[in-house]
Amino acid sequence: MTTITPSAVGQPLDRVDGRPKVTGSARYSAEIPIPDMAYAYVVGSRIAAGRVTEIDPSAALEEDGVLAVLTHRNLPGIAEQPPLVPSLAGTAAPGQTFFPMQDDTVHYAGQPIAIVVADTWERAQHAGRLLRVSYEETTPVTTLDQGRDRAYEPARIFGGWIPGHMERGDVEAGLREADVRVEGTYTYAANNHNPIEPSSTTAQWDGDDLLLYDGTQGVNATQMTVSRLLGVPMSQIRVIAHYVGGSFGCKAMVHAHSSLAAMAARETGRPVKLALTREQMFTSVGHREEQEQHVTLGATREGLLTAVRHHKLSPTSHFDDWAEPSVGTSSQIYACPNYEGSYRLFRANTMTPTFMRAPGEASGMHALECSMDELAHALGLDPIELRLRNHTDVDAMSGFPWSSSGLRECYERGARRFGWAGRDPRPGTRREGNWLIGTGMATASYPVAPLANPQRARARIYADGTAVVQAATPDFGTGVATVMTQVAADALGMRVDRCRFENGDTDLPNIAPRWAPRAPA
Repeated sequence: MTTITPSAVGQPLDRVDGRPKVTGSARYSAEIPIPDMAYAYVVGSRIAAGRVTEIDPSAALEEDGVLAVLTHRNLPGIAEQPPLVPSLAGTAAPGQTFFPMQDDTVHYAGQPIAIVVADTWERAQHAGRLLRVSYEETTPVTTLDQGRDRAYEPARIFGGWIPGHMERGDVEAGLREADVRVEGTYTYAANNHNPIEPSSTTAQWDGDDLLLYDGTQGVNATQMTVSRLLGVPMSQIRVIAHYVGGSFGCKAMVHAHSSLAAMAARETGRPVKLALTREQMFTSVGHREEQEQHVTLGATREGLLTAVRHHKLSPTSHFDDWAEPSVGTSSQIYACPNYEGSYRLFRANTMTPTFMRAPGEASGMHALECSMDELAHALGLDPIELRLRNHTDVDAMSGFPWSSSGLRECYERGARRFGWAGRDPRPGTRREGNWLIGTGMATASYPVAPLANPQRARARIYADGTAVVQAATPDFGTGVATVMTQVAADALGMRVDRCRFENGDTDLPNIAPRWAPRAPA
């Protein structure tokens, strides 16, 4: 009689994709072998603002193996530009509401202005460097100091899902009532995604049907986005992403290279592989925006917050009101009657920013928690005690109770296990050689949004007693394939070694979530 493991979830298990990855048999999107493959090289703008006045392709076209040079003059126009919606919305998810090579305007450095297609990658890259490009350059805006005086408060950010301003109570009155007040300004450099696998797409047409091998977190998002941009029905587009070599957030949205690869393949009549270079990863797939956050806290002498003000300034593109949602969690996490949060943006010569690890809530909590530590020091209070005095069992913005919360227990258990009570609370007093050693703590928060659509998977049990479970979701490095194998084993009451999970293909059941974050009241 077969013994069934009570629960596979949580048990030690080798990664199911570990062997193919370490032996090199795993095929990433840029490694799919297709007969008669052509290769596309993206030529990016060398200026940050202005327009392209001339692109002379003659020298490139004379090179051996060059099949096409595509520019705004001969690239077909897109069918429709989808709106900017977060990829978690379960719909088309373009990285920005701008598609390149539709006109001669240059909005940011590295913006695609031409694509060279050749029979080898080396020939495509070489020919791309032979293009003679002339520009009419204007003065770009790229830094916080350049944009500070032209900043505006958007009605909504994050694809229109989050309000640009939120408040409760009267912050000015709360600050007047405060016995102690602290202020801090925190600046964050722009960050760029650099997963081990640069973004790439391999495109192949079979008549009117399109097959894409895309490095993406969401094959369904790629399918829907390319469908809208190219005007091709979704039923005629299949997207596969069996292996994704990391993301850091850049593969959560669908950037222009996926559709450009399909357009180049259609123009040349051959399968086309378009792989971004490491340099292009800094200009083609979004980034975390440079930002400045200013936090003001007011409190009584007993450490009860009377006011929280959290403002953020950051650049966005010419086309989208996008900012990391850094301010939202500060409105919810502590009991305080008076709150004001605001995003201020300015139009800059940059592509639209996007998700990045850790998401925007992390930078916002960093600014808030540093300010809470400053307040604890000013009050002579233990930092954990300050947080416990302002702990709330409800969302401070909406008043709704948390569905679950272990924060108070986390504070208390963490302090006990860390030996918090025995620490020297004086900053800058403990040294080990040339190092200053400190101890600290902070609160972290991240929203969980309700899903609004059913999640689907397909299971088959075979005569030999094995099972296959299938779902479209790719595994972008977090172990989804392994965890889903464990979940399948528990759901079917089988040993985990008798189950297999197949994923990363739009032909499989769609489990892309559709969610709607609740705006603060």
